[in-house]
Amino acid sequence: MELKKLPQGDPPFKEIILNNQLYADKTEYIRKMLNVSKCCFLSRPRRFGKTLLLDTISELFQGDRELFKDLWIGAQSDYGFERHPVLMFNMAFAKISTPDDLTGKIERKLKEMAIEHDVAITCDSYDEILEQLLKGLSKKFGVGTVILVDEYDAPVTDHILDRNLALACRNVLHDFYRSIKSNLRYVHFAFVTGITRFAMTAVDSGANNFLDISLDKKFSGICGFTLNEFNVLFKDRFEETLERLKAEGDLPPGADVDDLKAKILDWYDGYNWLGNEHVLNPYSIIRFFYNNYLASYWPNQGWPSHLSVLIRDKQLDFNRVGLTVYPNRQVTKTDLFGVGLVPVLFHSGYLTIDKVIKIPSLSNNKFVQQDAYTFRTPNSEVESYLKDDIFKDIFKHEDKYISDLSENLPPALLQKNSEEVIRMFHNLFVSIPYRQHPTAKQAEQQDAPTKRSYPENFYHAILHSSLLSAGFRILSEASGGEGRSDITLFLRNKVCVVIELKYSYRRKTGKKTAGGTNEARKLAKKKAKEKELSAALDIAGEQIRSRDYAGPYRAARWKVICLAVAVRGRTQVEARFVDTEDANGPTGY
Repeated sequence: MELKKLPQGDPPFKEIILNNQLYADKTEYIRKMLNVSKCCFLSRPRRFGKTLLLDTISELFQGDRELFKDLWIGAQSDYGFERHPVLMFNMAFAKISTPDDLTGKIERKLKEMAIEHDVAITCDSYDEILEQLLKGLSKKFGVGTVILVDEYDAPVTDHILDRNLALACRNVLHDFYRSIKSNLRYVHFAFVTGITRFAMTAVDSGANNFLDISLDKKFSGICGFTLNEFNVLFKDRFEETLERLKAEGDLPPGADVDDLKAKILDWYDGYNWLGNEHVLNPYSIIRFFYNNYLASYWPNQGWPSHLSVLIRDKQLDFNRVGLTVYPNRQVTKTDLFGVGLVPVLFHSGYLTIDKVIKIPSLSNNKFVQQDAYTFRTPNSEVESYLKDDIFKDIFKHEDKYISDLSENLPPALLQKNSEEVIRMFHNLFVSIPYRQHPTAKQAEQQDAPTKRSYPENFYHAILHSSLLSAGFRILSEASGGEGRSDITLFLRNKVCVVIELKYSYRRKTGKKTAGGTNEARKLAKKKAKEKELSAALDIAGEQIRSRDYAGPYRAARWKVICLAVAVRGRTQVEARFVDTEDANGPTGY
């Protein structure tokens, strides 16, 4: 059997089928959608196959049964392939400077469609043009029209920096979808897709007949590759790819196909839209089999501009993403400027749902149970990109500090040069804007020196993200000995560094600072702070020793370096190398 070609360059559905290219059959999902509602809405991340899905629906309603003969809807269903006129819109217009530009482009597109279908238009405003076009198509074909809208949110998200323009564009879209609603008697089916939901107000209030299937488990696999599709579509490529990855050293010599699959799933699987199974990133999978090496393909296809704006305006503690619970109403919120960053990252594909729980909610003076979610990064591909690029936006990391870590941290660690380590960590923390650091009140909420606090999590996250950005291989909260060390950093030649970080805070004793001159009081405060930092270092060092964090690595014949770090605010940091029972092992870097 001829090996199906990998589709390249986003070819349309018809080209994929006629050229014997690889295609994941989504026609059963399409038939389900046609049965549940006349108007549907779907949000999915970029490059997950929304445009191909719309193109498949367009071809389906043009009635060419031959194209679908080998797919589910043509071979296993009773679908009649009745022909309908199709109006396809892509709202990602090249340039819009004013809401009138958007209005004009919609009107011109409708007039072009009218000419294409030989329908006379005698009016100018797009609501009247749409009504006249739909009436004319209904009269000409004797059936309802299919309306398909791709990237519905682009006119809004592309101008998120200009609040007034974004709102004005949303109002134009609102009127457009309201016009669709007003003419539903001439519409057979309408389907709207996009990335985000925070432009959905235009759809919800304008055409409130649209059913949102984005988090409907029946449609969780409508875009992307399910595990079964992955195994079937690429089964003839596994052996060849396995040998190439072993030859390149990406897999050990004894690896088999199951090891290859596990590696691929770790990199590209993990997306969950509340279905029974995860979905793999289709763009990355195809690029992987085309290039035959693991890399971050999808994240490098363009960072959505609206996310950069949101990240600059909102703070996000990535250490708490998996701990914070988000009610369904927050995840499905459509308020343009009130939406949370985590839900937007989810809809954009950088986070995925981890767990679904029930929480109490007050409704009509009664407590009812509603769905809520926790989130996580979907896979290694996205996580590596998040930690390298998003954190730079959030914490305003400068490349010079990341380069400093990359070049100078390894020799400082190997030489146990604590002063050099302190210099690099100090510069890193000071580079972050003051307002993003934990407040004194947040720092005082810690009850005991050994209890992890929000400030400690904050500086742990900064250090974690910075080391990843600098290109180091690290693990956070890695199990070892009798606990979990904060960060384990791996150098070459089987050398690892176990890092334990503590936040030093001043406990209230009720005692006032001794009297004397201002200099004396300042000196007393300085000594007190130094004493508290030293105490925090003692605690971190004792934790490394007592919990034997280095033990498992030494047992594996690694050279282990242990480092205690204490932080107090943005300007004070201390580090101390901890002597533990040493063992012979590899040295050098």
